[in-house]
Amino acid sequence: MKRATIPRRRPVVQITLARAARLHRLVSTLADGPSVREALLDRLTIGLRTFYRELDLLKRCGIKIGREGKAYRLKSTMQEAEGRLPFPDPQLSFAEMAELARHPGEVAQRLAEIYRSVVQPPPEPKSKRRKKSLDPK
Repeated sequence: MKRATIPRRRPVVQITLARAARLHRLVSTLADGPSVREALLDRLTIGLRTFYRELDLLKRCGIKIGREGKAYRLKSTMQEAEGRLPFPDPQLSFAEMAELARHPGEVAQRLAEIYRSVVQPPPEPKSKRRKKSLDPK
């Protein structure tokens, strides 16, 4: 049996508020112009492993970072990058989610779809088994 799939626009990523802020600062810094790795590490106060983890996550989210010599740079606009950056779970209640889903606009429609997928039970699957007759012959 196939499940109904909803096309995803971006990968599902669970991140903390601190990591979201760090990713945003990294993208903002790169949007200002090319920066060498050491300057980025100092500015973000992160280690080398964290830097490469963040670059990998940005790549998985569809944010392109280029390298020219020793300098890294953002290959898109800041607005495009922000549209792809993951945001931490806002921890909304069902009532808050329902309220947001009632508003007009594309984002509210996406929230409404998510809300419905949680509160409405999936349709009963049609059984392919034939029911046996209760009438013995």
